[in-house]
Amino acid sequence: MKWLPPEEVETLTGYKQLQKQVEALRHMQINHTVRPDGSPVVFENDLSCDKTTAISGTSTFVIDKGRHYG
Repeated sequence: MKWLPPEEVETLTGYKQLQKQVEALRHMQINHTVRPDGSPVVFENDLSCDKTTAISGTSTFVIDKGRHYG
């Protein structure tokens, strides 16, 4: 499985601080894992769907809003 590099997680969330990135991912209901160092990991396949497209800078992320994560 491929995951987004930290720069793309920053672009997706709009935050540099790791805790703020995690909060933004939760708010957007994007599936993610938090590493022991607090950095979020977002797998590319969790962003591939044709439901909603978020465009940020030069990156386009597609988010499946049909999935529900706790």
